[in-house]
Amino acid sequence: MSFEDNKDLFLEEARDLLPKIENGLVVLEKRPEDMELVNEVFRGLHTIKGSGAMFGFHAVSEFAHHVENLFDDIRSGRLAINHFIIDVGLRSVDCISLLLEGSDGGELKAQLIQDIQGIDRGVQKSAEEQSTRPTENLAEGKNLQIYRISFKPQSQLLHRGVRLEPLFRELSELGACHITAIADDVPVIEKLDPSSLYLSWIITISTGQEINTVRSVFMFVEDYSELIVTPISIRDSEGAVVVPKIGQILIDRGLMEMSEVDEIRQAQKPFGEVAIDKGKVSKEHVESALAEQTMVKTISADHEARQESSTVRVKKEKLDGLIDLVGELVILQAMLDQEAKKESSSVFASLSENLGRLSADLRDTVMSIRMVPLVDFFTNFQRLIRDLSLQVGKQIRLEISGEDTELDKNVIELLKDPLVHIIRNSADHGIETPEARTRAGKNPVGIISIGARQVGPRVEISVSDDGAGLDVEKIKARAVERRLLDPGETDEGRIMQMIFEPGFSTAEKTTDISGRGVGMDVVKRNIERLRGEVSLSSVRGRGLTVTLSIPLTLVIIEALLVRIAGYDYVISLSQVQECVDLTSEERGDGTGNSIMNLRGTTIPIISLRESLMIGQKYDGMPRLVIVNCEGSTVGLEVDSVAGKKQVVVKPLSSAIRHIKAISGATILGDGSVALILDVSEIIRARENARTR
Repeated sequence: MSFEDNKDLFLEEARDLLPKIENGLVVLEKRPEDMELVNEVFRGLHTIKGSGAMFGFHAVSEFAHHVENLFDDIRSGRLAINHFIIDVGLRSVDCISLLLEGSDGGELKAQLIQDIQGIDRGVQKSAEEQSTRPTENLAEGKNLQIYRISFKPQSQLLHRGVRLEPLFRELSELGACHITAIADDVPVIEKLDPSSLYLSWIITISTGQEINTVRSVFMFVEDYSELIVTPISIRDSEGAVVVPKIGQILIDRGLMEMSEVDEIRQAQKPFGEVAIDKGKVSKEHVESALAEQTMVKTISADHEARQESSTVRVKKEKLDGLIDLVGELVILQAMLDQEAKKESSSVFASLSENLGRLSADLRDTVMSIRMVPLVDFFTNFQRLIRDLSLQVGKQIRLEISGEDTELDKNVIELLKDPLVHIIRNSADHGIETPEARTRAGKNPVGIISIGARQVGPRVEISVSDDGAGLDVEKIKARAVERRLLDPGETDEGRIMQMIFEPGFSTAEKTTDISGRGVGMDVVKRNIERLRGEVSLSSVRGRGLTVTLSIPLTLVIIEALLVRIAGYDYVISLSQVQECVDLTSEERGDGTGNSIMNLRGTTIPIISLRESLMIGQKYDGMPRLVIVNCEGSTVGLEVDSVAGKKQVVVKPLSSAIRHIKAISGATILGDGSVALILDVSEIIRARENARTR
């Protein structure tokens, strides 16, 4: 891993930390007495400061140090949380984000430093105390744990631009720390390369932090170092503190054998002195073991040893590449399965079946890697709600549910803009002013709720507010004025769908937030690109709910393969209810369209031959694929049904991308291409044709 790779890793880690700091600050404004939140914010700033100094981001490190000092004063009781401090903290997050992107921070940075220095702290700290005082109280309120760290970097580490001083400094700030340099591998001076690193270190640290926090200090050098972090058990089965002997510590470290220890113990001299005299271990190893023994003696609080984390950070590009390869494997397996059926060989068929099972397991495993819970994504909207509340002069609270629901990380990234538009509209148009809510008998504090749940192979994300709801009459009047609706339209669902039309707005005046007719059309367009659906539910005076139905993943889907006019087409299996034969029960509805009775329910029939503008009529007995899409149940008339398939979604070429009835393509087992039908667009086209 190069120095540039390490810089990229730092930037990635820092960008992950900033939303956590931001969310902590927003919650802290509501719970100013929560010192654990203060500690979390402080630790995040502390990590950015220390790692930034290590990798040359000095502007980031220096500015983060100012903000870190501010929250250190809060932790030590010199300051109390107030609105101004939270505002400074949130603007500081914005400033650090700018600095990470290469900006100098400009006036924002200068103003924030001035604001921080101008806060009255009561008892001022000296400059020396601010910059050099160890932060032992990182462990406040937690049981102490001892960790033994063996750190042996590669000899070329310094060539990568890494500085070890900030690393050891950050480690010592986690708690009481004893660092011993081991020079066993230093060659004679004639063979010594001044640019190479020959030292290794044994570190013993007593801290209240978890093992992951201790390991994170080494995150940028771990890939090219031998690093072992071992929690030291300090209590026996009965809970009593056990102080290990020096010999036992050296055995645990693999430096001595039990027989050697027993031999030395027979001498009537201090163990370490005899071990050094006999050349069994170096003086440095004995000193390090003594430090570990001393730390155990000072600890009386019970604390269970924690296991090392086995998580691995992988670049998204690598994971996307892996998923693409799995997709190609699925296609290859489909080809093999087809060939196996042609050969009629039991051995060939068995191999194909086993490969199919393995490829399916591999697909599910790889797809699950990219699935992440929505908790961080949802909580990131806390800052948006806070800023919108101040901007529109309303009291708004965010409520979150279903945050444990998992969704493809790539899909989550594409959902951010649509959800921001929906939330901004709810804050500006939906939630009333505190005075209006009081007159209506409501709580002055408006609520915007974000929830998620998994429904089969899809995830439904809903954004609700308890505001005024949609004014259907006003929407209809504006739509009629723009000639988007017939004046005689009475279907409320169709009327509400007008808010998704480009440029449509009922606002009397525009604001910085909304009112220009831009937003909800973007929501629908972006969700449809994800093969998703948007639905609305509104009760006048009680609020609006916008529900987004999104597929779990965009790469591999379960599908139903149908044949029309000699060509194969794909329908997403998540929309299919059942397949039935088209019987004589089909009849016209008097408008040139067909309907049928399905177990007492009348459903419309759409001929896919007509939708795809295929002229000739099918001579045989067609079949119906019953689908449910956006709340509508229809029967799609096809020539035949080939069966279920796993298909890999491929993007359309620019030549046919404008055809709305087609959302993508896939490669079948025989190498042919099958087009993926966009059922929602097909149904919508039928509805539009009926209203003309």
